[in-house]
Parts: sequence; C-alpha cells; structure tokens
Amino acid sequence: MPNRRRLSAIPRTRTFARSLVALLAAASGACGNDAGSGGTAGGDVGGTPSATAGTSGTLGGGGRLGSSGGAPQAGAGAQAGAGAAGSAGAGNAGGRSASSGGARGNLGGMGNGGMQGAAASAGAGTGGGADAGVGGRVNAGGTSGAGGRSSGNGGRGGNPGSAGTTGSAGTSGGGVFSPCQFHFGTIDSIAKANPSMIAQLDFFTPGWMGQKDTFDMKYVCDEANTGGELAGKVPVIVAYVAAFYAKRHLGRCDCNVNTCGTNNDLCHDGAADVQGNLSAIINVYKSYAQGFASCYGTTKPIVFEMEPDWYQYTISSQTQPMTAAQAGSIMSQFVTAVKESLPNARFSMDISPWVGSNGADNGADWYSHFDMSLFSFINTSGGSTQANATKIRSSNEMTWAGVSKATGKPILADTGYGANGASAGPDPNWDTASNINARIADGVVAISQYNPASNWGATIASVRSQLNTPKTCP
Repeated sequence: MPNRRRLSAIPRTRTFARSLVALLAAASGACGNDAGSGGTAGGDVGGTPSATAGTSGTLGGGGRLGSSGGAPQAGAGAQAGAGAAGSAGAGNAGGRSASSGGARGNLGGMGNGGMQGAAASAGAGTGGGADAGVGGRVNAGGTSGAGGRSSGNGGRGGNPGSAGTTGSAGTSGGGVFSPCQFHFGTIDSIAKANPSMIAQLDFFTPGWMGQKDTFDMKYVCDEANTGGELAGKVPVIVAYVAAFYAKRHLGRCDCNVNTCGTNNDLCHDGAADVQGNLSAIINVYKSYAQGFASCYGTTKPIVFEMEPDWYQYTISSQTQPMTAAQAGSIMSQFVTAVKESLPNARFSMDISPWVGSNGADNGADWYSHFDMSLFSFINTSGGSTQANATKIRSSNEMTWAGVSKATGKPILADTGYGANGASAGPDPNWDTASNINARIADGVVAISQYNPASNWGATIASVRSQLNTPKTCP
C-alpha cells in the first residue's frame, strides 16, 4: 500500500488532538486517515478576516478609505468646482470585507468654496464590496455628482460631475486572505492556551466536521464571532463527513486500523458505504451548513477542507470502487449542499501525494475529473510535509510546484501529528524564512503548525517581514 495516514480518536469535538500522519509506503494503492470513532481535531488554514477596504470611486476632493480594514475616514472638504463622479472599481469575487472594515469611502465635508459633487463610490476592492459567492456582483455605476453650491465666500458652484462607470463582474474565489501575505494558523485549543500568539494568527482549525448527523459545532461560531477568543480569525474546518458517516453507522475503521476486524475499513468498504448512503451523507453536509449559517452568518469567510484521502475510494481494494469521474461528481454534490446555505464558503481539495503512479504526474489526471472552479485552494492533511524540499513528502514523487500548477490552486500546508495522536512537536523547518519563501515560490500560501511552541507568536512576528508576497491571494 502506498501512504497511509492515521487520525487518532478523541471524543470531544473541541479538542485538537488528532493524528494525521503519512505512513509513507509503496505506490500500489492509496490509504486512509485514522480519525477514531470519536472524531479528531484537525485540519487548518485559511486567511485573515480583517477587511481591506475596497477602492472607492474618485470623489471631487472626497474622502478616502480607512486602511487595513479600519473605518473609512472622512477626507478634506471639497473645494468649489466640478464634483467629479466616482468611477466604480472592479468587483472582486469573494466575501464582504469582514468585521469593521469599511467598504466605501466617505464623502468629504463641505469645502470653503462650495460642497463637493455627491458622487457615489460604487467600486468594491479586494476583500470588500461584492457579496460572497462564486463571483462578485457587477458593481453599480456611480451616480452623477451634483454641482457644487456657491458658498458665503462668493464662490461659484461647480458643474455637475459625470456619472461613474459600471464596475466589471468579479471573478470567483476572493474574500478569504487579506492582506495579501503568507498566512499562519493552528488548532483553536492551542491558540487559546497560548493567547500571546493569537494576534499573529490568521486562521484557526477546530475539530473535524461530521462527527454527528446534525450540527454540533456552535463553539466554532462562539470562538470566531465578535467577543470570542478567536474573533477575526478565519475558521478552516476539515470536513470528514462521508468517512465519519461510514465509521459511525457501519462500524468501519480507517484504512490502517485493524481493530474493526479484517478488511472492515474505508479502503475496502468505504466506497460502497458512501455510494449506498449518499443522500444521508449530503443531508449531514446540509445540517452543518445550516448550523454555521445560523450562528456564524453568511458573509464572513469560512473555509472547508474537503474529505481527506478522498482518493482512497477509487483504489482496487474497494468492494465497489468509484471511478475518478464518480468521485468528482459526488464531491461536487457535497460542495453544492454547503453552498446552498453558506454562499460565503470557500473550499479546498485534499492533496494525496501518492495518487496515480506515486504522484509522478502531480495529480494532473486525478484532478481533471473534478470541477476545480468550485475550489479556492488545495491542502495537505496528513502532516509530515517538507518545508525544505521540493517534494511534499520524500517517499512520493509529487512536488509542491507540480500539484499547484496541475490544479491552478494555491496550497494550504500543514505539519500534522505523530502516530497514534502523539505530538509531533513544532516543525522548525516551517519557521525558517528561506524555506517558506521557497515554498511560496512553489504556490504555498499558508502553514498550519498543529502543535507549535508556546512562543510561536513571537516567531511569526520575526519571520513575517522576511517573507515574499504569494503569487495568488484568494
């Protein structure tokens, strides 16, 4: 068997312990995670929720936007003269600017010589403006600016400004990362136990999703909403819904666990279980999406890392293996079920470095069977990733740059845990600026240290200024 990764079972959803280790092996098959029946804390990655103010239309001496998601500041009052209308900026796809970030510039105050033209600022810049969903809305054009009034100083009123132009439709995928930089995250319980690092984090990972048939993750909303300990940090949630369903209802184990009996695991019966219970599994996805929509809302960014080791359901040891096309079709149904209630959600597709011929084609054939327009990212989910090498894992042929190019997506990397849930400890290779910059060049945009040192916040602060800007910033 090729690589098998193990997730250890922890009954409480809110705990962080899970083992996502890649047991690197031969390339004849695929493997599974071991997330015991009680579930695991896991996955990570995401982006910052702070809003980068959108680009406003040009005002006749009007106000400017507040920086870094701050409230818009009023500009100096417009002098008498023509009040030029604002041109609408291009609408970027992606969620609204989060929390306090203003999306429009304020009109300037009254000038000494007259009032500025009332030009509408219609553009929505990165992270702001366009509603979440696949593709931002077309922004409305600015309205014609009103002519300036004459003031007590005798100045003449300005001519009416011309109407702003209509902004172009946004592309799919924006609204998670702002500002455009490399991002750091860890498990929620680790962050809360070491509050000094929270200011440096961009995202957090809670327990894995799908441990029950109905929504049980309100605590994530409590942590991320205003007033929560992780307010302003993006939740990046590992969705292991199909696998948990088979484990919970049909008694399966993960592929490298032998406590369920001979071959009673996801690598033998998992594909049949998923296909035979597809409607029920989709309903679980819907329940969680509805739950998050109710307690978290439908505008702030949230990321779902979909079904670790999904590739395992196509391998020859399965009693009813899926074709790659079937695997792609079912995955699209899962994403669609979530988007019905969470139009702001962003999705990440799992990386299995051993796909095909031990990853030699960087997953090009595997990913060709998926609608990759539904995904903003791809992600590792088993740890043991190499920050200081071009290969994701030493025993597989897949490279960071190769899989990013094959999918056209940026990568969310993780460090993971050791065997049987034992702490793997901090991975210092992912704290070294030269290593991170090399991976940034390969398409990596974030790292989740699952078990960082307690002073990791200081490490992040010292490294950030040395890092290059990622090539893409969804």
